[in-house]
Order: sequence, then C-alpha cells, then structure tokens
Amino acid sequence: MPTLDHAKELLATTPYTIAQIAEYCGFLDASHFTNRFRRREGITPRAYRGK
Repeated sequence: MPTLDHAKELLATTPYTIAQIAEYCGFLDASHFTNRFRRREGITPRAYRGK
C-alpha cells in the first residue's frame, strides 16, 4: 500500500498532479491528502514539490 513516503517520492520525481498522487496513494481526495501531508511534513505537497 502506498504511503506518504511514497507520495513524497512521486512529488519529487514525477509530473503527476497532486490529485493523481492522492488517488494513487489511496486518499479520499486531494484535500484529504493535502491535510495529512501538511500535518506530517509541516508544508503542503505543492510547497514540497517546489523545494
């Protein structure tokens, strides 16, 4: 099962949208993924991708 760690890898290495990554990693939607990601990492997936 994909995890937030896998989502971080996808954000860093693929052009997939945040919604696509959220779906692939088993989140209900992009909002749910963003909230979980921000809670754990302290930044949004978009900000993480821009690093």
